[in-house]
Amino acid sequence: MTVQQPQCIVNIGPTERRKRLISGIVSSAISLAILTGLLASGANHGWRLFLFLPFVAAASGFFQWHDKTCVGLAWRSQRDLDTGPQPITDAAELKQVRVQAKRVNIKSTAIALILTGLCFVLPW
Repeated sequence: MTVQQPQCIVNIGPTERRKRLISGIVSSAISLAILTGLLASGANHGWRLFLFLPFVAAASGFFQWHDKTCVGLAWRSQRDLDTGPQPITDAAELKQVRVQAKRVNIKSTAIALILTGLCFVLPW
């Protein structure tokens, strides 16, 4: 017997998804720029801990884009399908959107922890 996953409930439209994708790309570029600066300057490895925040931002942008789920809107019980924020009034729909948002946060944190850890094993 297989367990079926609940269907994804979209709470952001194409324009809002594009904003999340751009945010993920920009945050990734910022992360790489900071890492490059730290490596080039020979800074103490401890400074690499600060990469966690831009890594979380980058992963969150990508996962919100991919999963069609805005975390902030989910916690405000809203959706924005490119016509402005609208309330989510159906309890089951809101519950599923919040589950999706929680999943985005967990995946983003996990990826950021892994990437930050990898930065510590770099030999420079």
